[in-house]
Amino acid sequence: MSITTSSRRRRHPRAAGRVVVTGIGLATPLGHGMDEFSRGLFGAGAPVDRVHSRYAAPVPGMRVGGGWQAALSHAEQQRNDRSVQLAWLAGRRALDAAGWSPAAAAEPDSPWHDCAVFAGNSSGPAESLSHSHAQLQASGRVPAATLLRCMPSATSASLGMRFGLRGATQTITSACASSTVALGQAMQAIRHRYLRMALVGGTEAPFADGTLKAWEALRLLAPCGDDPSTACRPFDARRGGLVLGEAAAFFVLEDEDHARQRGAAVQAVLQGYSAAADAHQWTVPCVSGQARTMRLALQDAGLTPDEIGLVNAYGTGTVVGDGVEAQSIAQVFGTGRDAPWVYSSKSLHGHALGASGALELAAVIATLQQQRIPATRNLREPDDLPLNLVYGAARPLGERRHALSNSFAFGGSNACLVVSNR
Repeated sequence: MSITTSSRRRRHPRAAGRVVVTGIGLATPLGHGMDEFSRGLFGAGAPVDRVHSRYAAPVPGMRVGGGWQAALSHAEQQRNDRSVQLAWLAGRRALDAAGWSPAAAAEPDSPWHDCAVFAGNSSGPAESLSHSHAQLQASGRVPAATLLRCMPSATSASLGMRFGLRGATQTITSACASSTVALGQAMQAIRHRYLRMALVGGTEAPFADGTLKAWEALRLLAPCGDDPSTACRPFDARRGGLVLGEAAAFFVLEDEDHARQRGAAVQAVLQGYSAAADAHQWTVPCVSGQARTMRLALQDAGLTPDEIGLVNAYGTGTVVGDGVEAQSIAQVFGTGRDAPWVYSSKSLHGHALGASGALELAAVIATLQQQRIPATRNLREPDDLPLNLVYGAARPLGERRHALSNSFAFGGSNACLVVSNR
């Protein structure tokens, strides 16, 4: 039977709206909450410790049985991976900042009923997987909750259940671009009115021994010298590798009209997003692929390169990665004095893998709110790179109120966000 045009259901385009950030929640090496995070960003940065045999940046106060982790019951600690525990802390803080409460979520007409959850993660429940393998080898058995604890989707599902959020729960894994892609996909869904609001971000707890050994095998980790705080040196001529960090960073995103109607305070605007692939090589980045992704993000935001005031670079501190990114930024923005300022916040909080894009969104928002740019830590001998690098001391942002944040991951998975001050 043929179907006539009149009998088909047509999807009508929905008017695009602005997407705003109304809540920010953090559990990071720089501290808990936006105020503490900002102080660390413009201060000495996070302390770097030895984890197993390598330097790493852990979240303070998350030792077993104490500090922030004590906010979770013994059963919650036993049944959930560390990455999920971090996400609970950050997610609750973001929701609280946006006006969520258990009572509000329980109301019949609550807007929180339809709130979606998008969570980005790269390593998955690495600690739980490591423990289960060790127990299996030792005893031939694993605990009854192992399957649930080791599910890659545990973060998004548990956030929805824990806080009564009944929208879709989605897990995004795209290597180190995971949380940037999660933020971008949620932004697109809200912009085109498929959602009104979402809890979005990323979490990562990659300090399982096997995970560290896997990174070590790639020879990408910074060497252990006398002073761990100087190990990560983005864009410096002496750079030798990255320092892993753990973190969770979550945001409440919503349609601007919806936010205004319920009286929510706007922290920032997500202006543009793009995701694209190099289609090149697993671990070697590509200048043309990165430049194309940045241009697509600017196009999506309706901005030109000269309207961008700063670039939060992917800037991991690897020799090849920083060099390629410098070329791609120069290709998009030029190399003159009017080119945007460039810095790497990973030098201050470590590389949180799949959570890094969300963590760096928090850094960009702090920068825009304070109208100054933090200095790239340990950048003392700038390599011969065509960038306006911020180092030595923080500097004023200037009049331009838009920023670009880059995420360039293994497999050539690139994603960029354009962020604006309110």
